[in-house]
Amino acid sequence: MGLPGHDFTYFSLSEEEISTELRRLSDPKIINNGALHTASLQPHPKKHSQDRLVAEQWDLGERGSWKFRAVFDGHANGDETVDYVFTTLPSKIKLSLTALPVPQCTNVEAVSSLLQETISAIDDSIKQGVLDLLPSSDYIDQLSDDEIRAIVNDQATVVPSNIGLPTLANKYAGRGPNNIKVTRAMRGTTVLVVLINPDGGLWTASLGDCQAVLGQKESSFWTTTLLSTNHNASEPSEVARLKLDHPGEEESVVAKNRVLGLIAVTRAIGDHQFKLPSIYTKRVFALTVPGMNRPDHTQIIIKRNLTPPYVSGIPEVKYVKLHDGTRACLLMCSDGLLDLYGGENWQEKHIDIVEMCKTWVDLVGEKLDLSSRNFDPKDNLALFLLNRGLRGPPRSYSGEIWSEEEALNRASSLLTLEFKDKWMDDTTVLVEIL
Repeated sequence: MGLPGHDFTYFSLSEEEISTELRRLSDPKIINNGALHTASLQPHPKKHSQDRLVAEQWDLGERGSWKFRAVFDGHANGDETVDYVFTTLPSKIKLSLTALPVPQCTNVEAVSSLLQETISAIDDSIKQGVLDLLPSSDYIDQLSDDEIRAIVNDQATVVPSNIGLPTLANKYAGRGPNNIKVTRAMRGTTVLVVLINPDGGLWTASLGDCQAVLGQKESSFWTTTLLSTNHNASEPSEVARLKLDHPGEEESVVAKNRVLGLIAVTRAIGDHQFKLPSIYTKRVFALTVPGMNRPDHTQIIIKRNLTPPYVSGIPEVKYVKLHDGTRACLLMCSDGLLDLYGGENWQEKHIDIVEMCKTWVDLVGEKLDLSSRNFDPKDNLALFLLNRGLRGPPRSYSGEIWSEEEALNRASSLLTLEFKDKWMDDTTVLVEIL
């Protein structure tokens, strides 16, 4: 595996050892009386995951009890954006719901607008944090590089305590409020939110390439409904939208399946080097410490960023109504799970994302169908999907035929590879029995 011509070292594991090691690495949990299963994997021993997961139950008084589920997948050279969204967005959506008139809580358009506006407002607030410091291109032009450095690289005046559990304050110790605001704009995160009201109304709001899937048992088989949208520069509808929004830039707006040839997602919170005028990249972000994810990308952004924004902070919201009395399950994941099941460069191979999601529903549905016989409710269904994905793409859409030995070797290599950089994407999975 890896780059051609390179031999990488890994430990060959048995079936039992793979299960044990996966459980150790992925922090599996089963909560809500066995209904909610989660797991999150990043096997590199020295790299942390930028995925975040939230599962909350909100008692909103006369508005009833709501389920809130979210997956955030951070990217770029830091966690500033994903940590901010993880710690602020759930409470903001909850607060917005409590302000919604009770009759509107079952109104599809009202809740859809609430989600879209609240999520977009988070992104707008991040941009405003930069503009409060450096409000315009003309203002920036008047400042020297040293003056800008003094603004964006300020230091904290209070040093957090090292006593007790780690906190975000400790994580960003020594960095001033300006520096946090600017780096928060430079990093990014996807957003996937599922909100379920007491009447079974289910809303999904998505930015980026995390996925949400609904499985429902119809007579003798499970149906699959894709609840999210794949906001990726390999998605034809997103490519068409970008080209329409940026006439005359058709060759550069999406290149090599990336926005401006650089970023895979077409919608996200943060990533303001793709949203603000290029002078912010050239004179602000390039002078900020810690810096850009890829400093060599700075000149490319400056050259190609002509009519921003190129990455959108506006989520798409979908609604479905759960059927009373129908067995159902909700699956949510970061895009690492698609990479496991689709194989490398699965989007370039035009593998149907719905078919991939159907594979997950069928696997989970088969387990749930056994619940009255020999399915152990202690078995973690999220961990089960991870375990299956480590063994390679299903033959039905990969064209590859994996022997049992090859499947075990692939799982072993992904769990134990010895390599300095991450060799697989952070992968977070949530499975909920509805």
